[in-house]
Amino acid sequence: MIEDQYELKLSERFPKEMEVPERADILIELSRFGIGSANAIQLIDTTHDALDVRLNYIIDKKWVLRFCNAPDMTEKRMGELNRLIGRYRAMGFLCPAFIADDNGNYLHPWKHSLCYLSEYIDRPLAGDMELNDEEQLTFQVAENVALFAETYRDVDLSETMGMYSLFELSPFDVPNGVDEKQDNFNKLIRLLRNEEEDDLAVRLEIRHTDIRCKLKAVFRELPRCVFQGDENFSNVLIDDAQHFVGFIDFNLAGTEVIINQLVNLAGFDYDEKQTNPEGAKARLDFAIRYFHDQISRMLRIYHATEKERQAMIWYAWIVMVAQWPNFCFFKKAIHDGVLKNEILELLSLIADLPEERLLAGVN
Repeated sequence: MIEDQYELKLSERFPKEMEVPERADILIELSRFGIGSANAIQLIDTTHDALDVRLNYIIDKKWVLRFCNAPDMTEKRMGELNRLIGRYRAMGFLCPAFIADDNGNYLHPWKHSLCYLSEYIDRPLAGDMELNDEEQLTFQVAENVALFAETYRDVDLSETMGMYSLFELSPFDVPNGVDEKQDNFNKLIRLLRNEEEDDLAVRLEIRHTDIRCKLKAVFRELPRCVFQGDENFSNVLIDDAQHFVGFIDFNLAGTEVIINQLVNLAGFDYDEKQTNPEGAKARLDFAIRYFHDQISRMLRIYHATEKERQAMIWYAWIVMVAQWPNFCFFKKAIHDGVLKNEILELLSLIADLPEERLLAGVN
């Protein structure tokens, strides 16, 4: 029974008071998009909370019928996303397009939700697989994002900003009134002050303010592109040989300063790939070498201007101290106590880090 599948697959985060579509409701909605029948229906519930409900019904491995209550999904937004998906597909990437009904509408109201339909691409997701070479796949994704940026810089920019944006708020930043990196940095400073590390907090604040002022003066002059925006392995499609072939899930897509997108993809690893780091300096040296390796690969494909390369230094400093995974690592290490002194020293080194180190050796 399809009801049993619903019961088994509903997330614990799905609000119990909210109504779930029955099989008959699904068939009615499919018919409104011109689909007359459905055999296999699989529910994947990716609901975050009552304000962000996401029910995804895979229909015969051909389509995905989605029910959500996201306020930012509008006809205009769906049209922007479909144009973006068309650009990815023109480059040979597999990406599921949205389906319009006979009246050209993407969205249908259902109860207290919105309903829309997209294609289903029957390829495995990297996040669901045991990968033979995770690093190589990471390189492939980054290099293809760089190629996309090189091809489509400043083309058909969206009003919706991407999740990495500084100064201009993405839809998820609007409630706080500050961009995510600023919010993360504020949390780090509060953490340090709670630990009575006021001198370190002040040094980081002074450096952070200086760098953001430099970026704010130039970020509107830098080339931009609209990106899928959430290139983690749970959204990466691979082939049987585990090579990158495309993306799903364009909900976080938006306009981004290209060099900022590339810096965020490169990232700084302070923990996962390091083996027995010998103190704060060794940890920082490894993270910078990791960043250099990643960003160099992308800059061989994306031809950055000198102004972009300068801005890349400032974006990189913001990422190394305020990207979400980095903030989480700092917080955990300080609270756990074992690495507390080393991480405080690491943050001290970051506060004083010469700008030229962030680009030295990058091809």
